[in-house]
Amino acid sequence: MTERPDHGPPQEETPAAVAPEDRYRKIFEHNNDAVMIVDLETEAFLDVNPAACELLGYSRAELLSMHPDDIHPDDVDRVREEFISQVREEGEGFTDDLSCVTKDGREVPTEISGAALDPDGDGEPTRMIAMLRDVSDRVERRRELEETVERLDRFAGIVSHDLQSPLTVIKGHVPLARETGDPEHLDAIEAAADRMDEMLSELLRLTRQGDLVGERSDVDLETLARETWSDCELGSATLDVAASRTLDADRERLHELLANLFENAAEHGGAGVTVRVGTLDDRDGFYVEDDGEGIPADERDDVFEWGHTTTGEGTGFGLAIVAEIARAHGWEIELDESATGGARFEVALR
Repeated sequence: MTERPDHGPPQEETPAAVAPEDRYRKIFEHNNDAVMIVDLETEAFLDVNPAACELLGYSRAELLSMHPDDIHPDDVDRVREEFISQVREEGEGFTDDLSCVTKDGREVPTEISGAALDPDGDGEPTRMIAMLRDVSDRVERRRELEETVERLDRFAGIVSHDLQSPLTVIKGHVPLARETGDPEHLDAIEAAADRMDEMLSELLRLTRQGDLVGERSDVDLETLARETWSDCELGSATLDVAASRTLDADRERLHELLANLFENAAEHGGAGVTVRVGTLDDRDGFYVEDDGEGIPADERDDVFEWGHTTTGEGTGFGLAIVAEIARAHGWEIELDESATGGARFEVALR
């Protein structure tokens, strides 16, 4: 009797091989990024995946009837020059700065990468695959970072500018203390040093919090104006408080606002200038004005800009800081001319 040959244990059936075209189609259909097949000659969309329809808000049929300039109206020339030409010449390309306009008119920032497909007889690609990725979150984080850096730069400018006043006091009293030995000069130096320490501590806290204005309280305008005036030591200039009121404000920041307005008046108003503080008749707020030389009308729109100065020695931060503090309180500040021709700053509360 002839024995059957032993073929070993039963073998599992091998599944049918998946065609490469089917694999690529699955990748195409289920990709999270928008994928488009583009005819390089006509720039028509030959195929798009569901993610492209979702990103742009169009149906597949609508996208297949469109061209790149329909969804990149502002960037299409640059895309042709920098991206498509790169795909043609090098076989692949990339750009991280492409704006797409959706069906409902929204602009979506994207990055796009692409590769050439199907070279013709001369080796020139006839089609390309383009993959678009929504980078809105990245752009928003970058914007927030830029705003943070800008805010920190402004805090640094505020610190640098506002420390000048107590430093000037110290520099003025040190030689007098040496010459006369009068303890009043040492008291003034100590007060200015304490003021600097207070300013630095407060600004460091606010910088960490990310806000220019901290805790608010009821502040009497006249009391703070006279205290601020005394801290500034403005020589022959005089202060006149015509009226007062209670303000809901960050006392330290309001001190800086008044100090910068007082110093601006003393610097630009001329010798013996009088600075007046009062309340507004037609609105809820207060004013600081002087009887000095005033600010020309054609410069009034620029005085609150960072770095704007009319003197070679100024930093251009003083009035910008004033506007920044006012805005942080939710107030509006305007520059006008006083009755005597000087500068008048009106702060309206909201």
